[in-house]
Amino acid sequence: MSRLTIAVRSRAGGALLALAVASGAAALPAEAETTDPPGGFPSWSDIEHARKSESAKAAEVDRIHGLLGGLQARSEELGAAAVTAAAEFAAADAAATAAAARLDALNRQVDRAAGELSARRNELGALAVQSYKTGGTTMEFFLALDALETDSLHGLNVVSVVGDRSAALVSRAGAAEKVLAALAGQQKGARTEHDRLAAEAESRLAEARSARDAMEEQVAAEQKRSITLTAQLASLKGTTAAVEQDYRQGQAALAAYAAAQAARRAAAEEEARRAAEDAAKADPARPAPRPPASAMQPEPETEEPAPPAADPAPAAPAPAPPPAVAPPPPPVVVPSLPGGAVNDPVAAKSYASGRLGSFGWGQDQFFCLAQLWTKESNWMTTATNPYSGAYGIPQALPPGKYSSAGSDWLTNYRTQIEWGLGYIRDRYGSPCRAWSHSVAVGWY
Repeated sequence: MSRLTIAVRSRAGGALLALAVASGAAALPAEAETTDPPGGFPSWSDIEHARKSESAKAAEVDRIHGLLGGLQARSEELGAAAVTAAAEFAAADAAATAAAARLDALNRQVDRAAGELSARRNELGALAVQSYKTGGTTMEFFLALDALETDSLHGLNVVSVVGDRSAALVSRAGAAEKVLAALAGQQKGARTEHDRLAAEAESRLAEARSARDAMEEQVAAEQKRSITLTAQLASLKGTTAAVEQDYRQGQAALAAYAAAQAARRAAAEEEARRAAEDAAKADPARPAPRPPASAMQPEPETEEPAPPAADPAPAAPAPAPPPAVAPPPPPVVVPSLPGGAVNDPVAAKSYASGRLGSFGWGQDQFFCLAQLWTKESNWMTTATNPYSGAYGIPQALPPGKYSSAGSDWLTNYRTQIEWGLGYIRDRYGSPCRAWSHSVAVGWY
């Protein structure tokens, strides 16, 4: 149990849990006598009744475990939906931005083409004035000008009508007019497409906001109800709310570990499949490559990974290792929702470094942590893996796992870091052990 006895990660829930049942024999909360629980949730009277027999107690314990699991599952479901909605908004917003750029470029081209046509017509007008003053202008010349205005030059032998010099000007003006007409048509189509994509982006933004609000509301409800349920569970089992919370956090870490392994295995298989397809397209006669061993033989799911005898942190006074080469950013980075996420890797690293001591680690662990989360997300709050759905700086999977640390995990790097450090502590004991695992198998 020592591995699971950790500080409560939720800043909001931690203070409330401290006020919960201190032991199985503790008195019931004062509000328990007057506040009815939500439908489907046990009251304190139900708990007292269940304590009268072992069978009823066991049944109530199972019921509470099911309710807690259901609350967590719902939070994770809505969390995944919020991440998906944000990613869809990101794609729509990027498409609208690209369409706006194309429209701006066409607007500039149209302006240049209109200026070119105006210049050519001015030249023809100046030539007409000069010819008129010298008596060289004929009715045929004005017919040519009229043909230019009505785009019917193809029916005239311009050279025979106005002569070589004027014919060149008329030809250039006609070409400029055709270019302008073609660009105007493209401009109209680009404006229509831009308006469509902008409207779609607005719609996706509204959906993303709605999904975020639904997730935050559910997480707040989960935290509130989980506090009571955990206290009731402790009362039935004769433990404390803190012990029960620690146990659930440890189980959540195990579930996150298993989910990460499954996701990495699926990603490896998908990568191998794509490599085989690319190889087959490049050389149909060449046999497809075999999937990597990690995809064919996944690591066994053990209750606890075997930790090394000691942390692989560099021992003082060993020289500092060379700075790690930053990996490319994750495939998708969701733009901030209005009033939402802050992608600030420098601030996130500073916050994480300052929190190491609260988890029982020294600053020697930060080098490992920095490498680990640089590899996972480049320390981007909204980093999203398009293949697995992992999200955030620690790349939680499913993203709703963050809900145990706070309802603002979608946009707050501090909440994500609190969860991530707790996960590392529960699962590996330290950032350097987590980094060693990541180096060995490709994930943590």
